[in-house]
Amino acid sequence: MLCHGQGQAEILPLPLSGPAYAIANEAYGAYNRKDYDLAIAKAREALRQRDDAGQLRKLIALAERDKDRRDHPERYPDARPKPGYLDGNRALRAYAEGDYERSAQFARKAISQAPKNADYRMMLIEALQRQQRLEEAEVATHDAVQALGPQPALSRRLQSIHEQMAVVKAAQGYEALARGDNDTAVSYARDVVQRYPQEIAYRRLLVSALIAQQQYAEARSAATEALALKGNDATLLAQRGQMRLRLGDKPGAQQDFAQALAVGNLPLREQASLYAAMGQPRQALERMQQARDAGELQPGDEVQMAYFLSQSGDDHAALAVFKRLDRQNGLKPKEVQDAAYTAMRASEDAQAIAYFDRVLDYQKAGDLKMPDQQVFDTRRAVSDLSREWGVTNTTTYRGASTSNGLSGTPSRSNDSVQNSTEVFWRPAGYRDARFVELYGRVTDTLWNKESGNDKGMDALQGAVGVRIKPFSEYNVMAAFERTFPLAGSKVDGDWLVRLGYGSSIGTDLRVDVPSWWTSQLYAEGGRYLNDKRNYFNSEWQLGRSFRLDRVSPRLVVFPHVVAAVDYDSKMRSEVDALGRTKTSSDNAGGAGVGVGVRYWFRETAHKAPQSYVDFSVQYREKVFGDDSAEGVFARLTYSW
Repeated sequence: MLCHGQGQAEILPLPLSGPAYAIANEAYGAYNRKDYDLAIAKAREALRQRDDAGQLRKLIALAERDKDRRDHPERYPDARPKPGYLDGNRALRAYAEGDYERSAQFARKAISQAPKNADYRMMLIEALQRQQRLEEAEVATHDAVQALGPQPALSRRLQSIHEQMAVVKAAQGYEALARGDNDTAVSYARDVVQRYPQEIAYRRLLVSALIAQQQYAEARSAATEALALKGNDATLLAQRGQMRLRLGDKPGAQQDFAQALAVGNLPLREQASLYAAMGQPRQALERMQQARDAGELQPGDEVQMAYFLSQSGDDHAALAVFKRLDRQNGLKPKEVQDAAYTAMRASEDAQAIAYFDRVLDYQKAGDLKMPDQQVFDTRRAVSDLSREWGVTNTTTYRGASTSNGLSGTPSRSNDSVQNSTEVFWRPAGYRDARFVELYGRVTDTLWNKESGNDKGMDALQGAVGVRIKPFSEYNVMAAFERTFPLAGSKVDGDWLVRLGYGSSIGTDLRVDVPSWWTSQLYAEGGRYLNDKRNYFNSEWQLGRSFRLDRVSPRLVVFPHVVAAVDYDSKMRSEVDALGRTKTSSDNAGGAGVGVGVRYWFRETAHKAPQSYVDFSVQYREKVFGDDSAEGVFARLTYSW
C-alpha cells in the first residue's frame, strides 16, 4: 500500500495466483523431495511470470545451496540445518500458498529457535499484516527492533503498519458516521488526524463527524485548519460555508460557496446545493437537471428539484414535481409536509388539506416528530384552508367591532348598544390568504342613551358587499358595499368604500406555553359616498394571554392596555340635560386598560378550533378630542 504521509511505505508482495501459483507449488514440492534441479527450474519459470515474488528467489537460493551441499559434501564438513530452518521454510511456503495464519504460526516457532534471525521476524510481520492483525504486527516489529536493533527495513515496516492502522481507523470512522454513531466517528477521526495531520482525507472525516455531532463552531475551526494546508479543497470549502451559514456568518458562507464552485470539481448535485444556499435556485435547478441527465442522481435526490423550483418562486411547478414523485415512489413524511406548504402557496387548497392530513397522521403514528405547537399550527392551517363561509355576531357598547377590521361602521351616537350579524362566503376558497369574500350584514341599535336617536326597528339596516384581501403577507383588506334600510326603518341607504389593516401577534391559541405576549392592532377608514361622510376607527391592544387550564385548556384570559383613535367628519356638539355643551370635535383619542376572555371550540383531530366566543371590557381616559373617547367600552363576539 502507498503511505498517506511524507514518505513511501514498503509495498507488500501480492500473493501468488493462477499459473504462477501452480508452478511455484510444484517448485516447493520438488524442493521438499530434494529434487533441487526441478525446484530451481520451476521456481525460475514462476518468477518469470511474477518477477515481484521475492519468496521464489529465496527458494532458488535455498535449492542451489542445498544442491551444492549434496553434490559437494566435502565443502561442508559441519553442514547441518540451522536452528529454525525447517519451521522457517514451512512459514515461507504457507505464505506463498496464501495461508497467512499458518505462516505466522511457523514463523513464531522459527523465531523461538532463532531469535536473531531477521528473515523469520520479517516473515511473521508480513503474515500478520496480511491478516490485518495490525496491533500484533506492531508488537512483532517492536520485538524485532529490540532483538536486532534499529534497522531501516524495520522502521519502514513500522511506518507502513501505522499507516494501515490509520486507514482502518478512518474506515471505521466512516462506518460509525454512516450508522449514526457520531461520537465514535469523532474519536476515530481525531486519532487519525493526530497521527497524520497532513492528510486532508482524514481532516475531511473529522469535519464531517463534527457536523454530524452538531459541533458547528468546532467543525468550522477544523475546516479552517484543513484549508490552511490545502486552500482550494472544494469539499472543505463547502463544509465550512455550511457551518458559517449556521453560525450566522452569511457573507463568509457566500464567499466559501463561491470559491468552492470556482474550484470546479464538485459533483453536479453538490453544485446544485451550493447554488441553492447562495440564493440562486435557477442555477441550482439547472445543475440538478444536468445531474439527472448524466445519471448522477441518487434515490431521493430528485425531490430536491421541487425545493429548487419552490425557492425560485414557481410553486406550481414544484407542486407538480411533488405530485409526480408521490405517485411514483411515495414521499417521505417530511417531504409531504413541505409539499403541503407548497400546495398552500400555490392556492391548491384541496391538495394542501390532503397533504396536511397525512402529516398529522404521520405525527400521530410516530413517523414524523413535531413539537406540540407545530402540530396545532398545522391543524390551524387545515382550518383556514377548509373555511368557505362563516358567521360573526357582535354586540358592542360604545365603540366599533375589531373582529376582522371591516365588520362595523361608526354610529352617529357613541353612547349606545349596537348588534351586528354578518354572513360571509369565499367563492374561490382561501388562496393562501388572498381571498375574496361576499357578505351580507344586518345591524341594529338596541339601546341609545339619547332618546332622540333611532333605535330598534327604526335603526335596522342591512348591507351587502364584496371585500378582497390581495396580499398573503399583509393583512390589508378593501371593501365596497351597499347599505339600505330594513323593515321600513329611518336609515338612509348609501354606498360605502372601506379600507382596513390589521396586525396581530399571539392572538391564536397556544398549546406549548401557559401564557404568552399578545398584541393586536386594527385600523379602518371609509367614506359614505352619498352622505359625503368620512370616518376612521383604530384600536391597539397589548397584554399577556393566560390559558386557564384548570377550567379548560381552550379558555384564555387577556388583560391588556388599550389605545384608540376615532375620527368622524359628521361629529356634532351635543347639549346635555342641564344645558351644558359637551366637549366636541371631529376626533377622539383615549387610552386605558381592559380584560378579555375568549373560549375556543369546534375542533377535530385534523382541525384547530374554528369558533370562539369573546368578551372584553375596557375603561379608557380621554387623551384628546371628543368626550366619546372616555368611559367604559364593552364588546361580545360570537364567531362561527
